Amino acid sequence: MRRLAVLVFGFAVAQSYVALAQTQPERFWLAGRYDWNRIVVYFDAVQFNGTIPPQAQKIPCPVEVGFFCPVKLPASYIAQMQKGTNAEHFGLGDKYDLIVDADSIATVTLTTLVGFESDEGVGNDSFIGALATLEGDKEDWLYSMKGYLVVRRHRELPPSGGEAQQGFRTVYASLLGEPVQFDIQSKIVGLLDDRMKIAVTDAKRHEAESVSPSFVVQQFRLPDGGLRYYARAGWKSGQGPQEKLIYGLAAWIAPVPKLHVLAIETRAGFEYLPDLLNVIDLGGGKTAMVFSEHGDDSGSLSLVEYRDGVDLHHMRTLQTIGAGE
Repeated sequence: MRRLAVLVFGFAVAQSYVALAQTQPERFWLAGRYDWNRIVVYFDAVQFNGTIPPQAQKIPCPVEVGFFCPVKLPASYIAQMQKGTNAEHFGLGDKYDLIVDADSIATVTLTTLVGFESDEGVGNDSFIGALATLEGDKEDWLYSMKGYLVVRRHRELPPSGGEAQQGFRTVYASLLGEPVQFDIQSKIVGLLDDRMKIAVTDAKRHEAESVSPSFVVQQFRLPDGGLRYYARAGWKSGQGPQEKLIYGLAAWIAPVPKLHVLAIETRAGFEYLPDLLNVIDLGGGKTAMVFSEHGDDSGSLSLVEYRDGVDLHHMRTLQTIGAGE
């Protein structure tokens, strides 16, 4: 009877592990163009604690900004850093999928193991990852694609190619390159200006009203074809040593039923507002976005899952890599 109880308990535990595995969200990682046919991706944040082996080899920095200047690391050292519960167990020769959009996916093979050390006692993480080479017939993709993309674990796709092809999709989430119409830009500036006047003190509002803000607006599509805008504005007075930041404001905006603000991002000034680098269709109705952010002595790249009506801090963060002083 006791043995039966143990077996039943063991079966229940096994079933709970299966259920947990099935509910774990799929992992996605930031990828950046390294050179003409390779990308760089960091899979995990780790702590080296000054143990980088002497045979770590310096290699050229990636062509895309924000992915540090990694060193080549031995497989044995990488394996020591993969002990955590959620660690990604990657190695030379492993295959991953580079997502350009839900219907343009290239297989990449890990060809060099790398890491970047930044946990020097100032609260930063270090990172481990790899350089990955695109399969031969897709190498020219890097010439036309944006430099900041997404990697996932490899899936075997149908012989016809993209996994979304069966759905006959013609519209994908993407960052649009064409400029926003001037009349729409003017209306967006008005929306941001109104928000600024509500948020700041009387003294700052008086300062801001005497200057023209720095302004940038980008447009992107969601998987259902819906159009959205991401706009940034910053007000500052003076020049050179006398320059003074007044306020920085960014907004997520929808055009229908009329132009309106969905969510707001605020910072000390324009330079500190999140910079939208790319929008990527993950499939399944999900949209990923790559952002860069900069402080006085820090910088980071973030991969988030976009959601209408919330700011970046309330979107699901898929990965962040960064360092600060």
